[in-house]
Amino acid sequence: MAEQTGAEHGRRGAVLLAEGDAVAREVLTDLLASRFEAVHTAENLEQALDVHAGNPLAMALVAARLPGGASSLAMALRRGDARLPFFLTGAPEDILALLTTVSLPGVRLAIRPFDPLSLGAALDEALEEIAAKRLAEEAWDLTRHLLDDAPQPMAILGAAKLVFCNRALLRFMGLQSFHEFSARGLSLERFLADAPPQGGLAAWMRRLEEDPLDREHRLRLAHPDRPGQPAHVFQAAVTPLPGHDRRLLTLTDVTELELERRELLDLANLDPLTRAINRRKLAEVLADEAARADRYGAPLSLVLLDIDHFKAINDTHGHEAGDTVLVELAGRLRATLRQVDRLARFGGEEFVVVAPGVGLEATAELAERLRQAVADKNFATAGRVTASFGVAERAPGEDPERALGRADKALYRAKNSGRNRVERDATPQTQK
Repeated sequence: MAEQTGAEHGRRGAVLLAEGDAVAREVLTDLLASRFEAVHTAENLEQALDVHAGNPLAMALVAARLPGGASSLAMALRRGDARLPFFLTGAPEDILALLTTVSLPGVRLAIRPFDPLSLGAALDEALEEIAAKRLAEEAWDLTRHLLDDAPQPMAILGAAKLVFCNRALLRFMGLQSFHEFSARGLSLERFLADAPPQGGLAAWMRRLEEDPLDREHRLRLAHPDRPGQPAHVFQAAVTPLPGHDRRLLTLTDVTELELERRELLDLANLDPLTRAINRRKLAEVLADEAARADRYGAPLSLVLLDIDHFKAINDTHGHEAGDTVLVELAGRLRATLRQVDRLARFGGEEFVVVAPGVGLEATAELAERLRQAVADKNFATAGRVTASFGVAERAPGEDPERALGRADKALYRAKNSGRNRVERDATPQTQK
């Protein structure tokens, strides 16, 4: 076993030449010496395994008829580094015989007798691949270092797979390393506080990258093992990266800004006392739901309710107690409504429920449940309180304000019929 070294500029790493034939070994050593910092030669399997065990290799040339068995050396080299550039040398029949016994994907062939020019060109091509691989690895190491130092959570997705996330994102997820993320079989979707975007995060990122309007895109993330903690809101930005379908996702925490924005929206859209939507927002909700109902041919119904004898509550218990009744009543109503229903304070002691997707019969049943939620349990500051309800279903194409007017007439009948009851609109539901 011998080693030849040199100091010529541009040489790359070390190469293993495992060749039992002395003449072939000399020819190949001359070709390799000008291209590698060190040429480790081995005359048999045992020597080659010693070289492999003690030296990092950039390439290997192995004779098909290596004493001791070329197949055993090939498998050992592949186990050490499946991407190691690998040349199999020898006569065509010897190479063919070996390849019928062992699988060597990506192997290059050097056929004897050797042509120094063509073999040198093949070696140079393999060396260029080594240099490109090393450059890519160095660039990847630099990229990871820069991303790890960034304060914002960042991730790289290749196709539909997460291939890297930086320290800031790992800290948010409560993990020590990306290896732990992979070993536990986690996905970024697992940390979404909302349902995953259509097609998954990778498809969402492609859509975001192609958005010509450059709109704000936000993700809400929460740790699934910390249910008591509120979700964080992140502004998302996507940057395309070199390589096949790779993108960098950068997340900027805007939770505080989102809270401030929601507070401003609340001031504009919510009744400050009951936290029900206000009358201005109700008009917007009615228009949106009416358009949606017409688009999908779905029903839309309305409930108008009014607290019975509310003036007497204020006169008997005081206006502060009256306000408390309004707050408690709104809470009882919300607890009874469906998730898609909207509760609005119409004015004073009147409230409106917008009930999309259900007709008059089902909405009347909903109103009856609301009536019971109000009447069946005493209020903290006023004792027993009741309310009257009017229900109407919007006709296709009808202005929702007209449907609300019909609910008001039904409410008037409920008041005149003894209060604490539900009355339905009797108008036929035809095009208005």
